[in-house]
Amino acid sequence: MADGFAKFISLDMSLSDQGRGQTLRSFAMKMVFISISLSIVISLAVILIGSALGLLPVPLAEAVSYSIAMGWIVGGLVAGILCTVLAKAIRQLRESQAEFERLSRTDTLSGLANRRAFNQAFEDIQNNASLAIFDLDRFKSINDNFGHSAGDLVIKRVARAIEDVFGDFHCVARLGGEEFGVIVCGGERKDRVALIEMARVRVACLSVNFEGNLLQTTVSVGIAEIEPSRSKHDTFALADKALYIAKAAGRNRLCHSDGFARVERNETVGMALQAAS
Repeated sequence: MADGFAKFISLDMSLSDQGRGQTLRSFAMKMVFISISLSIVISLAVILIGSALGLLPVPLAEAVSYSIAMGWIVGGLVAGILCTVLAKAIRQLRESQAEFERLSRTDTLSGLANRRAFNQAFEDIQNNASLAIFDLDRFKSINDNFGHSAGDLVIKRVARAIEDVFGDFHCVARLGGEEFGVIVCGGERKDRVALIEMARVRVACLSVNFEGNLLQTTVSVGIAEIEPSRSKHDTFALADKALYIAKAAGRNRLCHSDGFARVERNETVGMALQAAS
């Protein structure tokens, strides 16, 4: 019976519960009912004791009716106030939790998703998507010549330029330092690559005014296809290798992993034929 009562008065609700409004109203009604019932029971017990000792200033029936009326008024009022305060506190706590969750998934400098959010999105994608790693070219020279404030401003503007191209449909994140990651979803591969190229051109055309100095930068991009048959670790490694090749080839360009994969396969076949001869 005690367990049943404890279950009856419990507030079983997650802060992310979509039906929290209905849950709080149900809990408030339970608290009002319990408060009024306890108030009436305690009042009746006092009245009965007073009647037995001859201490009641009014007849017993009249005292009981007054007790029940006051129980409803006082108990309901107190319970209503307490439930209102509790509901407000829970709502504020949920809002704080939502804000904390948002901040924990957001890069504070660029405003993009951070690596944690990117990794989660990356794990959820299985196919029909491309992974693109953007890396600012010669970014160190901006920090060395104009200071880290200039570098931070460039990162913010580059982040906005990349985000403007891809919008909300694709996952755009700052992976750390001057490196950005984009998961380009849907469409055909050529369309995804074209979108990535558009972002590269947008950054190349960007001019950042810092204390009267116009700063410009470019990005090199490595691309790999996300496929069910390939692990996420291998996909990222391929995109990273493609990025390295884009850097080595002169920067301000993109390189797709399929391009050098075909070259490597051809070299392997050539070596095998040479060994066989």
